[in-house]
Amino acid sequence: MKNLKLGLSAVAITVASTAFAQTTNNPWLIGVGAHGVNHVVGGGGLNKFFDNLTSKGLYSVNNYTITPPLSKLTVARNLSKGLVLDWQTTVGNVDNKRFGMGKEFMLMTGLGLQFKFASLWDEESWFDPYVRVGANYLRHDYTGLKFPRKDLNANQTVNYYDNDKALTGPANHFTASGGLGSNFWLSKNFGLGIQGDYVTTPGNKSDVANFWQASASVLFRFGNRDKDKDGILDKDDRCPETPGLAEFQGCPDTDGDGIPDIDDTCPDVAGPVENNGCPWPDTDGDDVIDKDDNCVNVPGPAENAGCPWPDTDGDDVLDKDDKCPTVPGLPEYNGCPKPESAYAEETTGKLQGLLFDFDKATIRSESYPKLDEAATVIRGSQTGRFLVEGHTDAKGSESYNLDLSRRRAASVVQALEARGVNPMQLKSVGLGESAATVSESASDEARMADRKVIVRAIDATAWEALQKSDLPVVEKKVVKKKRSTSRRR
Repeated sequence: MKNLKLGLSAVAITVASTAFAQTTNNPWLIGVGAHGVNHVVGGGGLNKFFDNLTSKGLYSVNNYTITPPLSKLTVARNLSKGLVLDWQTTVGNVDNKRFGMGKEFMLMTGLGLQFKFASLWDEESWFDPYVRVGANYLRHDYTGLKFPRKDLNANQTVNYYDNDKALTGPANHFTASGGLGSNFWLSKNFGLGIQGDYVTTPGNKSDVANFWQASASVLFRFGNRDKDKDGILDKDDRCPETPGLAEFQGCPDTDGDGIPDIDDTCPDVAGPVENNGCPWPDTDGDDVIDKDDNCVNVPGPAENAGCPWPDTDGDDVLDKDDKCPTVPGLPEYNGCPKPESAYAEETTGKLQGLLFDFDKATIRSESYPKLDEAATVIRGSQTGRFLVEGHTDAKGSESYNLDLSRRRAASVVQALEARGVNPMQLKSVGLGESAATVSESASDEARMADRKVIVRAIDATAWEALQKSDLPVVEKKVVKKKRSTSRRR
């Protein structure tokens, strides 16, 4: 009963260590199986050891005491790619056929190191051979044997030296073991294992307790931890403490920019890979990022590389839209100065419906506001030259109408000069009825359209010609009917 309790305690301690390992370390292996012990070819010294390797006695099943299943328990942990630390425990009732000893309770438990060959080609290989050395505590009671006694195989007398005085063997031993084994993995976590060891008792001066041991086990590999519960094993997880995504080797991507947080300088703000996961800055807030912005401190449109469009002449019309970028102008003229033709057209509009005294060139007072407005327009052009044309309708004699139109045109020029217009900018001409479009037989109201003053902008060449002649080209002639010689107003 005492021996049984001792064996159960050893197995319980091994299982308890497994439970602890499952929650704190990885990767782990546990194996359960059976073992057989062969004392028949267990002694004989070093020379006999090598002879036993080829001896029929080593491979004879009859020489082994085979224990039932679950008599061996192995717990192992990888220390590195090619090195494994294990704790193996074997238990059972085992005899020593070499000396004719009946079955006695045997317990051997201890630590060992496995040197794995698969690490040389593929750590995850299904074929997983190794060399093992170990140190163990052995409980196998030899106190019932009297020595010296004969070795049944060698037919020789053997002493069990214990301080050179003992006539019986001890019950407890320190052993060293060495051997070969291999695991055969049928799946990632399940496999079969075989192992053969030679067990010696280096603390004794006798080889009585030495034996060969063979074992076979069912293996379960487990303990690959996933601390952050993200479905990626810690050994493959770049961020084992933080749940993440498989595509980023177990690391999260908080800002969703495709760069895992572990490599992202700005993990909470999305940014491009080229900037280590940080957004490009936009110092001037113009929606053009600094790397593409030629004016990082001044807002500007993307079309101009983040720089404001220039306005060289300061006329509030950007150079890109300014037809005259170096000369101040007006928006309605695409940044160019107001053309002289526009001044002339606007002045003509201001003078529309100008009233004169009947049959005279005297401008009536109610038309003074029109003159004031026209003068303001002309003064806006400092260098323009303008021709004031007087026109009449077709009623009356041609010569009379020509003279009246000249006098009225001159009267308008005089009135404009009186209102501050530079005399060097104005020239008057009378065209009479030459441009009339309404027949003399039409109503007075209809013929009023031909009684007008028109202002035209003229270039330098035309201006010089006017200094020599009072006969500008008439744009349009009207075929007149026989006319009355009566005077017109």
